[in-house]
Amino acid sequence: MPYFAERSPASCIDCMAWGILNGRRCAACTLWRNKHRGDEQPCAGCGRPALLRNRHCRLCWNQARAEARATGPAGGRVIASRFLDQVGAFHQLFFAGMLNSRGASTTPPRTHNRRGAPRKPPPEPARHPPIRWIQLRLLEARRDFTRFDAATAADPGNPWLRWAIYVAHQLGETHGWRRGMHDNVLRALTVVLSRHTAGDVIRYSELFPAIRALDISVERVAEVLTEMGVLIDDRRPSFEAWLERKLDGLADGIRVETEHWLRTLARGGPRTAARKTDTVWTHMNNVQPTLLTWSQRYDHLREITREDVLAALDDLTGSRRIQLLISLRSLFTFARKTGKIFRNPTRDIKVGQQPYRLAQPLASTDIDQAVQAATIPAARLALTLAAVHAARPGAIRALLLEDVDLGNRRLTIAGRPRPIDDFTHQILLEWLDHRRTRWPSTANPHLLINQMSAHGTGPVSTIYFAKTRLRGQAATLERLRVDRQLEEALTHGPDPLHLAAVFGLDPKTAIRYAENARALLATMIEEQDPASRDEPKGPDAL
Repeated sequence: MPYFAERSPASCIDCMAWGILNGRRCAACTLWRNKHRGDEQPCAGCGRPALLRNRHCRLCWNQARAEARATGPAGGRVIASRFLDQVGAFHQLFFAGMLNSRGASTTPPRTHNRRGAPRKPPPEPARHPPIRWIQLRLLEARRDFTRFDAATAADPGNPWLRWAIYVAHQLGETHGWRRGMHDNVLRALTVVLSRHTAGDVIRYSELFPAIRALDISVERVAEVLTEMGVLIDDRRPSFEAWLERKLDGLADGIRVETEHWLRTLARGGPRTAARKTDTVWTHMNNVQPTLLTWSQRYDHLREITREDVLAALDDLTGSRRIQLLISLRSLFTFARKTGKIFRNPTRDIKVGQQPYRLAQPLASTDIDQAVQAATIPAARLALTLAAVHAARPGAIRALLLEDVDLGNRRLTIAGRPRPIDDFTHQILLEWLDHRRTRWPSTANPHLLINQMSAHGTGPVSTIYFAKTRLRGQAATLERLRVDRQLEEALTHGPDPLHLAAVFGLDPKTAIRYAENARALLATMIEEQDPASRDEPKGPDAL
């Protein structure tokens, strides 16, 4: 790889493999130590102290596999355990990264699987079956694929099934599907396409129950059927169900205008940009209790007066009052623009400035606990990007491989390039080695991937970081990001221009961090010199 050019070759301290290493161990031995935890014990083969599996170290296992491969095409991991007793103190050394890697080994490709059976050849190329004429159906009946009997109804000769198998093979090669995933998709395609004819379509509502009953990924099967053009996604959008549930109980006049407002926010309209779904949810959750109360007295939004709005705001304080006023102002401004009301009752009602809480630096013990909890490469990378580069969790999830320029030591986060320090460089190399070893054939362009996203091209889910052993820590990724920016303000002075230039912050956000740091510095001075508390402050102090 190009980012190995600046490192010198060395020998792994565990398996003695020679090559370009990230540290003292090769990538395979690092994964071995993460998987086989415990105390080091003498190996039953070579006698060296190491982490063992079935009383043997990784070097002895590699020697057993090499002797197993020499016996014939049936050699492999299945029968490698039979050669463990023959392994002694002498081993055949190898280069790091040359064993069990696709395209890097000098041994010929296997023609048999691990059990000794010949490997299945790739499917023959197939195309869209020719369509001459289609007999139109009088009635469209829904099919129940859950009652499919593979023993009697499977038809491997169906041209649509053969075409689907070839399309699945192409997608699997492109997206790096594992063998188990590929076999499951073929099973599902046999169920839904064995009796498929020209003009037939498969609805998602028909596909989902049968595929889920087989414990197969519906998403991968849907990708194949969508590529063939025979899938109709008839699922009801979750937004429609949510909208119907939230509008229940409102008066007809209020319900119609509120629904129009929410749909325009979600989808956009003339001179109105579409908002994020979370923004639409927040607006409706803010105004729903108030609209339900008004629906008991009024039939339309034009009946609501300024006094009604002020009465609803008087019952709330703090951020809840501000959020309600912002949402009501958005609703009535939209109704006024579309001509549904004559006067905006929220006009000239001041929102006011919300006082921000004073952010405190994280304790060193909280940071140490988060570092100790980050035991896997993905968690260490996310922790480094948040604590060193002040990256938001969403920006970390959106990082692409092309955003990492290890040769020039540049990292682009949220469209802003940043220099890569030595520590970040080491963590990135560790994750890239783990990513390449764990998912060698993935086509996902994102930097962070997992078992689910490796088969596609999208980012990891929003709950990904909750599963990387960082959940429940006092030093969360968001707290680490804030602490990093606050530390910069405390170290280099509360200068908003400096913070905006380093982290690409909005001017208002940079000013808020500078004021926060200035207040903390004043508190530190007062704690060091209690007499300074009684000194006069302000323009008249002199």
